[in-house]
Amino acid sequence: MSVLLSLSQVSKTLGNNQIFENLSLGIHENEKVGLLGPNGAGKSTLLRLLAQEEPIDHGQVSLKKGAFVSFVKQEDDFDNSLSLFDLFRDRLIKRGLEPSDADIESGVSLGKAEFTDFNQKVGELSGGWRKRLAISLGLATKPQVLLLDEPTNHMDWESILWLENSLHNFSGSFLIVSHDREFLKGQCTRFIEINKVYKDGYLSLNTDYDNFLVEKQSYIEAQMHLQASMANKARRELEWLRAGVKARTTKSRSRINEAHKLFENLEQVKQRNLSIRNKVNLNIDSAGKRSKKFLEFKDLTIAYDENILVENLNLTLGPKTCLGILGLNGSGKTSLLKTINKSNTSYSGTVEIEEDFKILYFDQNRIDLPLDKNPLQFLGDDSDHVVFQERSIHVASYASHFLFTSEKMNLPINKLSGGERARLQIAKLLLQPADVLLLDEPTNDLDIETIEILEAALQDFPGLILLVSHDRYFLRSICTSYLAIESEARWNIYADLEQWIKHYLKAKKKPVAAKAKEHPEPTNKGTKKAKLTYKEKRQFETIEEDVMNAEAKLEEAQALLEDEEVTSNHEKLEEAMKSIEERKKVVEELYEIWGKIEEKLQG
Repeated sequence: MSVLLSLSQVSKTLGNNQIFENLSLGIHENEKVGLLGPNGAGKSTLLRLLAQEEPIDHGQVSLKKGAFVSFVKQEDDFDNSLSLFDLFRDRLIKRGLEPSDADIESGVSLGKAEFTDFNQKVGELSGGWRKRLAISLGLATKPQVLLLDEPTNHMDWESILWLENSLHNFSGSFLIVSHDREFLKGQCTRFIEINKVYKDGYLSLNTDYDNFLVEKQSYIEAQMHLQASMANKARRELEWLRAGVKARTTKSRSRINEAHKLFENLEQVKQRNLSIRNKVNLNIDSAGKRSKKFLEFKDLTIAYDENILVENLNLTLGPKTCLGILGLNGSGKTSLLKTINKSNTSYSGTVEIEEDFKILYFDQNRIDLPLDKNPLQFLGDDSDHVVFQERSIHVASYASHFLFTSEKMNLPINKLSGGERARLQIAKLLLQPADVLLLDEPTNDLDIETIEILEAALQDFPGLILLVSHDRYFLRSICTSYLAIESEARWNIYADLEQWIKHYLKAKKKPVAAKAKEHPEPTNKGTKKAKLTYKEKRQFETIEEDVMNAEAKLEEAQALLEDEEVTSNHEKLEEAMKSIEERKKVVEELYEIWGKIEEKLQG
């Protein structure tokens, strides 16, 4: 496989911080690469260098002749006044497409990304849909190399599953920065970790994620053994030098030179090994309340005017429980947490919490940080010590648990990366004792190393945790059960995450009326059910089969958008899009008929 994109002996300094020194690596044809590394290691900087959007201090960036790189950043730079179609069309024309071809490709790509209103303004999109727009635009430019910086951040479940499917169908190479381990496991066949632990500044292995972790640990252990071995040899050479041996012979001079080179190499290995972080056992401070029942919902309904999010929720939760809260964006996950935290009053029913229980709420919007202070001043409130688990410890010792080096501890917060700031906020939050933890997307902007520390702390927490997250690996690691907020304000309890994902994917193809059977509303015994007409009876006998047939025809029409013969011909594409709309209408009409019949049958 030939190299598409590479760095050769590249050095890069930001301020006083040397990010890379003589870094050399390449991306080959058909490679699916995951880029790992702690916050502040330079992952985003590396992507910008590869995309040639940031100058290098020394070295060279090379791109294979005729190859094209598409870079999807964490934050887009779209003109909010443009429509989705115009944005696509303009970008594709700049890419070199003829206007007529750009029109066709814009319609096809927006359709594949599941946008329905191509005339909608970009500024009207939510954050998750903006990210989907940016990714679909990156794919539409048909790059040989696709660079993605945290593509799943702030995405909902539907968008994450769409992205995974899109990347499976992408024929080029990609390099992805992500803290979503489940996403990386499913997509990547090569992993590169940037870290000063490694001799060349990075470790690259053509393997899956789980095996990469094993090989990484072996490398670290080997390097620790190397330091011990070199230290023993250096000790013997130092004793020889102290004996006062004069460099009279060539052999003596050679040994002296080798000894000094050994001391230098040993110091380099020591410095690399200083970067190795052992997993710390950091337990979250529990308030220590004892009870079999921590929290109980009784007929809880959360609604904003006519918009009902959760209806008649009845649930009792106790200690040593982590409940994952699932649902699409806007389903009511955050509203449920705010209701428990008493910051939302738009509900009926009751939320019973044991008296004097301490609740800690981690908002996904996070707390404001004093950017002029350093981490030690922020964590210690300008004191040298903090109280953690009822004992006073030095603030620097506490900060080191969250992987802050002595250098980072004394930097102003405005000099820290986004991930380091998120880590700092979690460190501050966990200084407070609690019985109940309400966590809303706590892993956003955290690196994998920090997420693993948080996982370990939450696994040992003796109280109650309610967790909203799209990080599947994180959810599986700590959740004991799941509460899913479904459509139509209904809810279900699931034992595992896969069960809900399968249910969700299946439910996308089912009519609302069919899902209504999961939680049927109670009926009064005296209520008479309306009788079906002869036509409705005949329709009801075949409605499920009719729906399946109609959906099959719709899928056939949508499959035409994968046919290059169709997408390259304006008239055929227009005919295909028209067919899709007609078949969608048939499916929707059948769903409506089914729903009305079900309503009659339920009275």
